[in-house]
Parts: sequence; structure tokens; C-alpha cells
Amino acid sequence: MTKKIVAIDDDPTVLIFVSQILKAEGYDIQTTSDGRGALDSMSKSVPDLVILDVDMPDLDGLALLKAMRDQEALKKVPVIFLTVKDAREDESIGLKAGVVDYISKEVLTPERVDILKFRLRNFFTTQENERLRGVLATIVAANHEINNPMMVVLGSAELLRLKGAVDHNAEAREAVARIVEASGQIKKVMERTATLTRFEIKPYLDGIEMLDLGDGNRTDLDAS
Repeated sequence: MTKKIVAIDDDPTVLIFVSQILKAEGYDIQTTSDGRGALDSMSKSVPDLVILDVDMPDLDGLALLKAMRDQEALKKVPVIFLTVKDAREDESIGLKAGVVDYISKEVLTPERVDILKFRLRNFFTTQENERLRGVLATIVAANHEINNPMMVVLGSAELLRLKGAVDHNAEAREAVARIVEASGQIKKVMERTATLTRFEIKPYLDGIEMLDLGDGNRTDLDAS
């Protein structure tokens, strides 16, 4: 999925350069010099990342960052400061304010722009890895919670069949067989999620996405 980045700076040359570079990298980049307007726009369409200048008239970077953190929709949006104020104390102030990175505008030259590209790629890779770890931890917990009652269901169905409790009722025999088969299919899905080594999503319904478990993702249960 294309990452949406908003760059806010009062210098139009900076915005043009950043826009050209990041578009070439495949990002959906939007630029503006209007911090207050950006705040309103971002609350309606939340970006994946904000690149923000510190020293701006009217509403400087620190004030804009605070305003973002005061809004529920923007509270957790990551922000990178891109600024000429690159003294160590300035960097410390930015990091304490909650930015995820602090980059000097010295990278806005052809010979150094690869630094900016690398820092952004590294940020999104780290973010995706954290997301993957969270998903996998959730899957492990869900598997554990599902496995115990599933074993009870499967064991009870097998017990009914072994004791001949359904031998004289064709409908009951068929129902037990379906329970056993469905339990086996659920077990296979759980095994695939437990050994998941990649994190890919695909469209599901009405804009909702689902985790792609591979070719075995569809079972006969899906058709019922």
C-alpha cells in the first residue's frame, strides 16, 4: 500500500525538491506551507507520516506538533523534523517533543539526498516489522484461545461416533461427520497462521482487508 506523506515547510523550494524526490520513490506526497490548513486537512485524511519544518512563521513546527497531539485522529501520526536548526540541543528538544527522527536540511542536495531516502525507507520498514510482530502475537494468542474449545468440540464429536450414539440416525451421523470435517479445516487454518512467515494483505469486502494465508486460505466453509 502506498504510504501517504505530508510535507509542511514555508520554503517553496524545499517543498518542490522533497516532492520530486519522494514521488520518484513511490510515495503519495502532499506539500503545503500552511500549517493551520494542513492540520485541518490531515484530520480529515490522516497521513502515514508528516515531514515538518521547525522554524515557520505563524505556527512553528513545535506548536503544530503539539496541536496534532491534541487531536485524537492525529495523536499517533509519526512526525519527522526536517530543519536547518540541527544543533544538538535543537535535536534534543525535537526528540523530547515526540518526533520519530530529526534530519538536517543538508540532505536536500543531490549528493546527500540518498540519506533522506534511506531514513524514510528505514522508518517504514521498522514500522512494518513492528506491525508484523503485533499481528503474529495476536495470532498466537488467538490460536491458543481457539485450540482448547476446538479440541473439546472435536473430541465430543468423535466420542459420539465411537460410542455408536448416532449409528441409528442418519441425520445425526451426517451432522457429526460435518463437525469433524469442519474442525479439521479450522485446525489447518490455525496451523498455517502459526507458521506464517510473510505478512501480506488482500481486499476482502467493502474496503476491508484480510491477511493472506496463501492458496490454502479458502476452505469448503467459505462456500457455505
